[in-house]
Amino acid sequence: MRRQAFDPARLLLGLSLLGIAAAHVLTATGRWELPLPVLLPLLPAALLLAGAVSAVTHAVRRRRDRGRGG
Repeated sequence: MRRQAFDPARLLLGLSLLGIAAAHVLTATGRWELPLPVLLPLLPAALLLAGAVSAVTHAVRRRRDRGRGG
C-alpha cells in the first residue's frame, strides 16, 4: 500500500465543515441562535482558507524539493 502525504488543507477543510454542520444543527434545534446571514458565508470562507493553505503547502514542498536537488 502506497503511503499518502499529509495534506493540512484537507484536515482544515474537514474540521471547518464539521464546525459549520454543528453550528447548523445547533441553530436548527434552537439551542444556539446564529443568524442565516452569518452562517451562509462560512462555507466559502472555509473553502478559501483551505485553498490558501493548499497553495502555501504546495509552495513549501516545491521549494523544499528544489533544495534537495530534485
